[in-house]
Amino acid sequence: MLRDVWLLGLFAGGLYGAALGAGLLAAGPPWRRGLAVLVSCAALALPFLVPYEYPTFRAFLGLGGIWFMARVVELVKSSRSLSPQQRMWHAVALIDVRKARKISPRLDGAALTRLLVAAPLVVLAWGLLAYGSPLLPGGFRLAVRWGAGLVFLYMAVEVCVALVLLVYGRLGWDPRPLHEDPLLSRTISEFWNQRWNQIVHRFLRQYVFVPMARRSNAWGGTAAVFAVSGLGHAFFMLPAVGPFYAGMMGAFFLIQLPWLWLERVLAVRRWPAPLAHLWTVSLLGGSSPLFIEPILQIVDTWSRG
Repeated sequence: MLRDVWLLGLFAGGLYGAALGAGLLAAGPPWRRGLAVLVSCAALALPFLVPYEYPTFRAFLGLGGIWFMARVVELVKSSRSLSPQQRMWHAVALIDVRKARKISPRLDGAALTRLLVAAPLVVLAWGLLAYGSPLLPGGFRLAVRWGAGLVFLYMAVEVCVALVLLVYGRLGWDPRPLHEDPLLSRTISEFWNQRWNQIVHRFLRQYVFVPMARRSNAWGGTAAVFAVSGLGHAFFMLPAVGPFYAGMMGAFFLIQLPWLWLERVLAVRRWPAPLAHLWTVSLLGGSSPLFIEPILQIVDTWSRG
């Protein structure tokens, strides 16, 4: 057991060290910037070297590799001059340190409330997944499993957002916008463009949507964004759950494209708010098992362990 802890720590340290080194290199002449990208790309192989019996760690290591690589791309593409310390911090930060506002250190009361509400719901949803839904019959079991999984995932994200706001708030930084109450979305476009994970949204818009839209059109940029997002999610899930479930997660992002096209044709944005909200929740919720089930394949191992 102790040997495994040391081994996993070595992998985590290797990923973190690669990100710091890439951040340090990501300035100056083209060869240094290219080397920074190569280092961050090489680190993407680390999850596949972790023993198979640690799927959760494999997934987190894969997610970290994708996240750090995106940070390095931002540094390589940036025209803004940053010190070596700033580049290294940006490469491993959970927020975009170039855009975060400096504030007086404080306790974010709203974030604390969010944490106190979301954390118990995460525990309750996991309890239902682990000990409740397996006892139910057939299709009803799947409905409860995916419903509980949706609550588990959404509230887990809320917990993470609250912790980021609390920690960085105490350090004197305001990283918002981060995650703007996605449940309030009236359209699928609003969900992805204005509310869900704004850090990733800004990255994809700047480095995927805008270049592709200039070459083709806005729909070409939108398709590229969801294709890249699907590939990224599939990649970090691949070492944890294999190609079938990784492909399922990637498909969740591709299926958003016909929803977006249809809601534009139907002018959902002009619908009465309750009806538009129902549209958004129904389509996103209805397609969510594609995203949820791969994650639940990992969550299932927690109770077996």
